[in-house]
Order: sequence, then structure tokens, then C-alpha cells
Amino acid sequence: MNPPERSKFRGIGRKILFLILFAGLVLTFIFGQRGLLQWDKLRRRVQTMELQNDSLQHEISTLATRIQALENADSLELEQAARRWGMVRPGEEIYIIREDKPDSEKTHAH
Repeated sequence: MNPPERSKFRGIGRKILFLILFAGLVLTFIFGQRGLLQWDKLRRRVQTMELQNDSLQHEISTLATRIQALENADSLELEQAARRWGMVRPGEEIYIIREDKPDSEKTHAH
């Protein structure tokens, strides 16, 4: 081999090595633990959590308003809360209405 041919191959080897290293860096940058794909996944997760946070903040605000109404003895809010708990006022009567099954269901049930 002539000396010029040897140096020619030596340059190709360096280029191939450089390309392999560059490709490895690119793959690591994209697919690594702290790569672009992971960063995008985390960014989407943060967005989802921010939406959940906004929703929970709204719910907290609504509940705080209801608590304030109950503490200030807001009659409508107290009435609704009492009814949800099955409470009645003195002198009120409770009527429970039960629907009977149609006759065809009664005979087939036995």
C-alpha cells in the first residue's frame, strides 16, 4: 500500500467513528431517560395536573361558599342540607310512596 492510500482509509475510519458517536448522541438525546420523548411526556403530565388543579381549586371555592352560607345560617342552604340528611321540621309528616309491582310481575315472582 502506498502511503497516500493508507491515510485515505484512516480518514474514512475517523468519519465512520464520528458518525457512530454522533448517531449515539442523537439517539440518547431523543430516547434517553432525560431525552426529548421523556420531556414531552412530562410536559403533558404537567398540563394534565394543572387542569386537575384548576378543577380542584374551583371545587374548593364552591365548597367554601357553601360552608360560609351554612355558618351564616343561610336558610336555603340549611334547608337543602337538612333534607339531604333526611331531617324534618317539627310537625312535618313524612310520606313514603312505594310503587307496587304490576300483577304480571307478582305472579311470576312466586
